[in-house]
Amino acid sequence: MPVTSAPVFPAEQIGLDRGQEHLEIAKRTTRTLPLEGGNDVVWQPLLRARLAMLDLEWFKREVRYCTMPNGIVNDRVRQIGGRYHDTTNFDFMLRMGVWTENFSLPMVINECMLQSYAGVLRLFPNTCNLGKARFRDLRAVGAFLVSASWDGRNVGPVELLSEKGTRVRLVNSWPGATISVNGTRAASKGSLIEFDTRPGERYRTTASPRA
Repeated sequence: MPVTSAPVFPAEQIGLDRGQEHLEIAKRTTRTLPLEGGNDVVWQPLLRARLAMLDLEWFKREVRYCTMPNGIVNDRVRQIGGRYHDTTNFDFMLRMGVWTENFSLPMVINECMLQSYAGVLRLFPNTCNLGKARFRDLRAVGAFLVSASWDGRNVGPVELLSEKGTRVRLVNSWPGATISVNGTRAASKGSLIEFDTRPGERYRTTASPRA
């Protein structure tokens, strides 16, 4: 009989906007991954942010622990019982130099505030211990520069610059409200707000309670 194997699902296909049938499996897997400290100060939190399960207070503690005197975040042993033992020098990786992938650390915060990898703009998908936050001109798939704010409970108005004139697909962060784009009521399709854009033009999305 021919040998068959299970399908392989690349990491970029698992997230809030892709691979929904595997989302819970991905979350359970992420919770059980060992946090050893072996070059994982970025990708472990990034996985959690992509799946909207990152605790920002935990993340900040990890970053502080891994920060060197010169301000660079590098790798330190964080857990024994896997590759490392209780006699392992927790700073041994620092002697190897700087792990350059750690310079992508800000991407973890970006993924907490804006996700667009599937061509859908999702605002503040990960808010656990985020507190009040705002961002300006984060680049998103579709050649958009996006600005928005979070007051701890709600998403504020969204400003968007369209560089190439592609169609916007925005997850509705204001269910039950009337959504307007540049003062005109926007069309919605399921949980998405969609509208066409023109190159170089700016758009402002607002929400108001329905009468």
